[in-house]
Amino acid sequence: MKTIAIKVPNEILGFLGSVSKEQEKFVLEAIKEKVNREKKRDLKTLLVEGYQATSAEDLEITKEFETADLENL
Repeated sequence: MKTIAIKVPNEILGFLGSVSKEQEKFVLEAIKEKVNREKKRDLKTLLVEGYQATSAEDLEITKEFETADLENL
């Protein structure tokens, strides 16, 4: 683990002091939550791009199996 120095506005520092006695732990949890949200957002973006890139191919495959799907009705 590495140590970093950050500047924190006084109002945030005051709030941080009032909600947690373990400030380092609180800050690390907040950073982890933000990183996880960003990863999920990036994954969603990649999935959307992938679905859009293969949509024509997916539609073609669906049309190929359309008659087989109707046989089961």
